[in-house]
Amino acid sequence: MTTEEQEYNNFMADISEKAMDLQNKYNKLSDNNKRKFLQYIEPMVRAGGVQAFVEQMNILFNTGRTL
Repeated sequence: MTTEEQEYNNFMADISEKAMDLQNKYNKLSDNNKRKFLQYIEPMVRAGGVQAFVEQMNILFNTGRTL
């Protein structure tokens, strides 16, 4: 395996782990907070599409800022 392939595999493992962690945290939210989150994120995803969502996830993962 090349260094580039290993780098990609490590990235995918890391992002999968973070996604599962966020899913677990989301599942623990109250129904009201789940609705709040969905209301917050829906316009962003609709307005900017997937690219805007991915950019926000990059901000979250790289700087610790919230969406």
